[in-house]
Amino acid sequence: MSCLKAITLGLVWSLLSSLAAAQLPGDPFGASQSDSSRPGDPFGATRPAASLPGDPFSSPSEGPSLTPVSDWSWIFGGYVESRNRFSTSGGPVVALTQMAFLEMTVKKGQFSLYGSARGLLEGAAHYWPGAHKAGWGDIKELYLTFDSENFDFWLGRKIHIWGVSDGYNPLDLFNPLDLRDPFLSGRGVNRVPRAMAGASLDIGPLNFEAIYLPTAGVLTMPEPGSPWEPEAFRRLRTLNDLGFLSLNRKNAPRRWFRDGEFGLKVSASLAGWDLSLLAYEGYCDEPLFKMALNPFVGLQAQGEYARYRAYGLAWAKGLGQGTFRGELAIKPDYPLQGDLNWRRGRLTQAVIGWDRVFEGSLYLNFQGFLEIRSGAGDWPRDDRHGLTYEINYQWAKDTWAIGARGQVYLTGEGALNEVFLEWRLDDHFKFSVGTLVFSGSREGVLGQFKDNGSLYFTARYSF
Repeated sequence: MSCLKAITLGLVWSLLSSLAAAQLPGDPFGASQSDSSRPGDPFGATRPAASLPGDPFSSPSEGPSLTPVSDWSWIFGGYVESRNRFSTSGGPVVALTQMAFLEMTVKKGQFSLYGSARGLLEGAAHYWPGAHKAGWGDIKELYLTFDSENFDFWLGRKIHIWGVSDGYNPLDLFNPLDLRDPFLSGRGVNRVPRAMAGASLDIGPLNFEAIYLPTAGVLTMPEPGSPWEPEAFRRLRTLNDLGFLSLNRKNAPRRWFRDGEFGLKVSASLAGWDLSLLAYEGYCDEPLFKMALNPFVGLQAQGEYARYRAYGLAWAKGLGQGTFRGELAIKPDYPLQGDLNWRRGRLTQAVIGWDRVFEGSLYLNFQGFLEIRSGAGDWPRDDRHGLTYEINYQWAKDTWAIGARGQVYLTGEGALNEVFLEWRLDDHFKFSVGTLVFSGSREGVLGQFKDNGSLYFTARYSF
């Protein structure tokens, strides 16, 4: 009996020590480029555009030009795609994803309606441990927009991008990361759309933007056995299955209006600088856990979602063909996960970066980021810092591209590096091959996905 207690305590202690570290990053390979240019206007269009040409499969296809029908106009397009990832570590197949994506925009005067839908068949689900749903479909985005000279309004299911950084995004808070495939390139591709309303108003040199979500935009965790199931949740579920503890997770905060999120942004251009002040109140995307001894069920892990506030500053400055940009976010009451419980502290996040296009062919993007956790009583500090990068070269009239990108923590949380080659056959067909390599401790943010290191091949037909 004492042996069983020792084994139980050992497993629980190993689990608890990893809870704080095993959190997914925001978006290691996100891009804030707009459709109009590269690197683009960080305060321009709110709909995400393609990632830089390193990953041509990260955004919706470009549809045909506007077709007038009386005073109506419409755009229709889409693509079919096969994305396949094969483990290089001997693990199960990471992905055999076959997807169809359709999108349409209908315009009449100052009003427009955008909608997109997708259907997906995941052939690799057969190889993953446990039972998994192989096919599904959904409406990705569906929102109405009113656009005038000084006032814009939108309402519906939408992905809305905040912040200016390209790889580490502490102010991009409305749409959580899609944990079904969190490391797709492009900030809009691996984000979950949410129901929201928003308005933008120009008053002189200032632009005011307000966003409201009637229910919380939090994550739905991957199914047990998914390649992207965080290690902390996997261990909790394993201990629950073995009877060592009872896992009790509250439902996500979905009460309309009572569990809402909102944000306000004020922007201006001053002496060539694009500046924004931002404020946000909402929920952490992932549940936090606290341990308690229940007299009826024994050791219990209680999961719950917590609200917090965030304040930030974003800036961007064009320097010739390059852009200098950064973000500073202060989250004064941020919930931090500890060994046996979570408590509130202060999370300060900063990112500063530079990107530039050379002669229209070579693109460089480098960013450094810093996280400082403080004010959580006697808990030890857990500061983190690292960098993100992207290097991309195009040739043969942009039909070929080769590059590398990644995120590297310099404080022991691991790294993810990607090398890729793309071939654009024509306006319809694109192909890509590459490799993803995760490294670092299995207790780390990125090192926990070592088994998902893979070779991949992607083919897309756009129409």
